[in-house]
Amino acid sequence: MKSMDNITVLLESAIAENRLPVTLAAVSGPLSAFYGAGTAFRNALYDRFPALSHAALRPVISIGGIRAGGTGKTPVAAMIGAYLASKEIGVAYLSRGYRREDSACRIVAPGESVPWRAIGDEPALLHSRLPQSWLGIGPDRSKAAARLAPLLPPRSVFVLDDGFQHRALRRDLDIVCLHESFSTDRLIPAGFLREPLSSLSRAGIALIIGPPEHAEALMHRKSLLAARFPGLFVAVMYQEPGCWVNARDGRRSTVPPPKNPVLVCGIARPGRFTDMVRKAGIVPSATLIFGDHHPYEPDNFRNYREVLPNGIITTEKDAVRLQSMDVVQLEKMWYLTIEMRFADSADEIECNSLIDRVIR
Repeated sequence: MKSMDNITVLLESAIAENRLPVTLAAVSGPLSAFYGAGTAFRNALYDRFPALSHAALRPVISIGGIRAGGTGKTPVAAMIGAYLASKEIGVAYLSRGYRREDSACRIVAPGESVPWRAIGDEPALLHSRLPQSWLGIGPDRSKAAARLAPLLPPRSVFVLDDGFQHRALRRDLDIVCLHESFSTDRLIPAGFLREPLSSLSRAGIALIIGPPEHAEALMHRKSLLAARFPGLFVAVMYQEPGCWVNARDGRRSTVPPPKNPVLVCGIARPGRFTDMVRKAGIVPSATLIFGDHHPYEPDNFRNYREVLPNGIITTEKDAVRLQSMDVVQLEKMWYLTIEMRFADSADEIECNSLIDRVIR
């Protein structure tokens, strides 16, 4: 099963960075069928033998997806963590720590500062958003949970980031984030799906995430999905720009002060960010787009030294990586936060009640 996980990681990385070999793309249909058979076999083993999944000593809420990259999982994990903290519940994020410098199991305590290269950019972002949280980083998240459990307050919850496929750890609630194109997507490598849509039968909550301007289409997909999976709670969420934050001192602004800044972006779906920048009326002096989780190096900016003094605008996840470099003075770097909003306030109440059952 670990070999299947490794194949998935490699394919996801290639697809997200648009570097799937031509020879592989040409036979993507048959490969998708092979990949789907392997995924079905793996899931059947976990369904048939529950002992393959390890129980944690605290409740587990998994935030995951069936699509590779760019579905809003990290903002939702941050949102769930903030909700738990508002209920005075301890939060411990469990993450693989994608593209960090090694694969060692690492535990990060509340308030502890750790370089992003040691834990991954997404865990670093979550820890920054919720400094009182714990982090358990490692490919074997059941091992990380076992190490963390004795350190946590009695009323604590594990939040498993990007965990829908990580079935080695049992969970009390699976929340799946869906890209708005889920109904027409195909399995890796022909498309972006890690699992077929039928896998949602083992989830508790499905969140269809998209921009507010697609409200009608998102609501239509919600109705179709709810009809197909009667036991699944389905809600629509909007992913919206929050505010601009200064990378040095945390100052907040509705518009970034730099005039004609350099736009830097290295996420799975950069179009979302560039659209938000355009709609805000910002005109970048240059636009630099990199692959998801790109490990920035000084050479990436060699040809843009003349405009870098204008300042940089970037995403919150990119800022985690960029702040560790001496590319531009931090007071001239601003990042945009992303906020999640339920399309229907009644859905938010119902979603929170399902989380409350886990807490109880």
